[in-house]
Amino acid sequence: MGYGDDATDRSGLATATEAQPETVPDHVSADLVYPLDHWNGAAFVEDPLSFWDGLRDDRRVFWSPFHGGFWCLTRYEDIHEAFQRPDLFSSRLTNIPGREVKLLPISLDPPDHTKYRRLLNQPFSPARIDVLIGTIAERCQALLDGLAGQNGCDFIDAFGKALPTSIFIDLLGLPPEEIEQFMAWNHTILHVHGDAEGQALQRQANEELSVYLSELVAVRKTARADDLISVLIPLEIDGRPLADEETIALAYLLFMAGLDTVTSAMGWSWKFLAEHPAHRQQIVDDPSLIPAAIEELLRFHSFVQDARTLSRDAVFAGVEMKAGDRIMLPTASADRDEDQFPDAMTVDFQRDPNRHIAFAAGPHRCVGSHLARAELRIAMTEWHARIPHYRLTPGAEVHIHGGAVVGLDQLPLDFVTG
Repeated sequence: MGYGDDATDRSGLATATEAQPETVPDHVSADLVYPLDHWNGAAFVEDPLSFWDGLRDDRRVFWSPFHGGFWCLTRYEDIHEAFQRPDLFSSRLTNIPGREVKLLPISLDPPDHTKYRRLLNQPFSPARIDVLIGTIAERCQALLDGLAGQNGCDFIDAFGKALPTSIFIDLLGLPPEEIEQFMAWNHTILHVHGDAEGQALQRQANEELSVYLSELVAVRKTARADDLISVLIPLEIDGRPLADEETIALAYLLFMAGLDTVTSAMGWSWKFLAEHPAHRQQIVDDPSLIPAAIEELLRFHSFVQDARTLSRDAVFAGVEMKAGDRIMLPTASADRDEDQFPDAMTVDFQRDPNRHIAFAAGPHRCVGSHLARAELRIAMTEWHARIPHYRLTPGAEVHIHGGAVVGLDQLPLDFVTG
């Protein structure tokens, strides 16, 4: 989640056209087959987070024949172990539909992954993120100024997308007047899928974005600026300068990560708070609860459905898996597992300990977690200081999208006085 590692689909699970059941491999017994369509399935997209709650007890692991076929784990212990074992659960896959060039570093396994990941650690360290706190607060306040005098808004468009996008374009040194184009590319690449037309749109968006980033890298090589691209250009890997393609691949990853996952986190959190005024009142009355509230809301609404590929034959979670099998790791299921989180279905802002894996775990744990937490903390503080009372607009529909990052397409809110 956040900016960087583990923020986009690295499975190929999202690249299928229409979700058609495939032949079940010979090594998968019939009792292990469960037809999950995590993109389009009506039962799934209706409530994709609590969907897993009915499966964990009965199905520790299952095989879905959709989208080319894949295993799916449901329990915290197994999912956490899979994240920690890159030797068995490999990330060496093309990540983005329509883009053949691998992304760095999420398409690599250690030790190669470690070399590139180290390049991103310092720019996203807590000390560097602390420098951005004032800017994040200013952006929040400006967005809230724009809502002054209104009776409500679509939270996703007015705040949930606008805040992380504005922070992101500052980081990469992108022109703010092109923000709509950046969001359009991101949406097409990550959320348009299905028929041949959708795939063509993805390829076009990928090509346009790649050209844009290539031109930006070329400019920054001759005219450095105070941005992340300029930080990346002089870095070295294995004692040599980064190639242009490597710099572009790193920038591409940051672009895709920075415009999606924080929006999803904010959407789920604000939806919960709109529907649960008692919880909302807790943070209005005592803003010091907000950091713990964010951790609990991340746990309860973990929305990244990561994936890996088996590097060799193995028995895992009690079943026989084969080299090349794909496997999905839904953090939503892991983080609502009663064996790890007592009374997991209760949102408790006092929960301690809270060892959720919303940011994944192991070597691919989200490099942008510090920035994501800072954005969420400041956004929740500033919003509730200005708009403490709100609710879902009565009768309004909230559409949800599936995929690697499960999120809300819109969140209509009414502002309530008193």
